[in-house]
Amino acid sequence: MDVDGLRYGIGLWQGVGVRRMAELASVAESVGLDHVWVSNHKLYADMFVAMAAVVSATTRIGVGSFVAEPYAQHPALVAAAIAALDELSGGRVILGLGAGGANFRELGIRMERPAVAIREAVEVIRPLLAGRTVDLVGETTVARGVSLHGLSPRPDIPIIVASRGDRVLQAAGAVADGAMIATYATPEGLRHGRDMVLAGLATAGRSPDGFGWATRVDVALTDDPVAARDAVRPMIAAMVMASYPDTAFLGHAGLELTPELAAMAARKEEALAFASGHLVPDAYVEQYAWTGTPAQVATRIAAVADAGFRDIVVLLQPMSVDPEPAIRRFALEVVPRVRALRG
Repeated sequence: MDVDGLRYGIGLWQGVGVRRMAELASVAESVGLDHVWVSNHKLYADMFVAMAAVVSATTRIGVGSFVAEPYAQHPALVAAAIAALDELSGGRVILGLGAGGANFRELGIRMERPAVAIREAVEVIRPLLAGRTVDLVGETTVARGVSLHGLSPRPDIPIIVASRGDRVLQAAGAVADGAMIATYATPEGLRHGRDMVLAGLATAGRSPDGFGWATRVDVALTDDPVAARDAVRPMIAAMVMASYPDTAFLGHAGLELTPELAAMAARKEEALAFASGHLVPDAYVEQYAWTGTPAQVATRIAAVADAGFRDIVVLLQPMSVDPEPAIRRFALEVVPRVRALRG
């Protein structure tokens, strides 16, 4: 579908089950989308198992992790899983890497120093995918004489770091092949994220040439504007909870954290967050989601595409509804409108 310089992808939510995720990936491929991204909410179906089902059900579409993280699973084990999946897929896998956001508390895992952890994860993963042995005693990661066995990894598997946090986006610029700037839905917000990545590139002495720029935004496609806004509020509440106590991303959008959302976020309970959509103001929806008719959503996408983002990744809402009709509508009604708007 890369006709107008853009590539389009969807996030696949583990809550629908592994078999259905594979079926939905096949639908996305059939309607011409370019990639699918398999979610990684802990205590749902394992992300890597679900990715194996998805790559087995498809032949062309790219398949990304949404996202792998260096806390619950050692970066070397992430490298081994991605290398195996890439072999299974015939070279279609994308390693999406981030801090992760939910269910750490339940597992007794502390998500600390994410920018450092992600940098060190890439320092482990990249040489392993190149067939080398890794010796690293870092601030968050230890790998002593580690190498992959029984695999023939592809050294150029793309490593895309996803975040809305300034320091992690700077880390993306320093070490990754691309950045997925998550949940900013306006050109202004995405420009801030881009500036953070560019700062990381500059600090590392890297050129932005060839660097990958992606968005990740929640989308509700419906002709009812109230229903559309309500559909994205639970995920925005979960986003606030996942980032808390970091609220800088709200300030960059000219917003403040409300006392009600702060009290919810401090409890760090995913189920509570998804049940707290009613606490999310309309101003948050405008900054962190695209909602409305295909024409309205296409207008929002065209605006950020003109800001320099090539890969557009959407997570279709509400997640409680089977997304197949929305996948088809996004591909067949939104994408052609974006193309027309961009000439």
